[in-house]
Amino acid sequence: MSRDLARDRRASAFAVAGGVIIAVGAVLPWMSLFAGLQSYRGIAGLYGRLAFAGGVIAVIGGVVMLTRPHPRLRFAIGGLGVVLTLFALWVLMGLRATTQHLDRHPFLIPRPEPGLFVVIAGALVMVPLLMPSRHRHEDANEIVEQNARPDGARAGPGRVPE
Repeated sequence: MSRDLARDRRASAFAVAGGVIIAVGAVLPWMSLFAGLQSYRGIAGLYGRLAFAGGVIAVIGGVVMLTRPHPRLRFAIGGLGVVLTLFALWVLMGLRATTQHLDRHPFLIPRPEPGLFVVIAGALVMVPLLMPSRHRHEDANEIVEQNARPDGARAGPGRVPE
């Protein structure tokens, strides 16, 4: 297996895994009342549906990246991971404010549930796709080594290798 294929498979795995984790987190409960007796799943509201859609888009992008790898697609999925991370953190701040407000009621006993934290974790899995791959530097070194002549002189522009 070539280095490029292994790198593309790794990137695709990050995208698919992050998307699946986000989708699972969107389906899990985000908040509960009455000490856990009444739970509210993320997918019940608009923000959970948006997170689920982002996870599905990431999975589709990961599958496409596996079949037709392209650097722009990789950066787009990494950017989606950053956007979903910021979005989930913003929703988490709203959830915190909501639970603090509802905490004043003696019988509600609100608490956050794990779903939103799972969404954040899944989005963070996709963020490394924004990092530039090291293959460009390795490929450049291979080209330099191929153009080097045995006596140490290099074949450059305008020179004909002997």
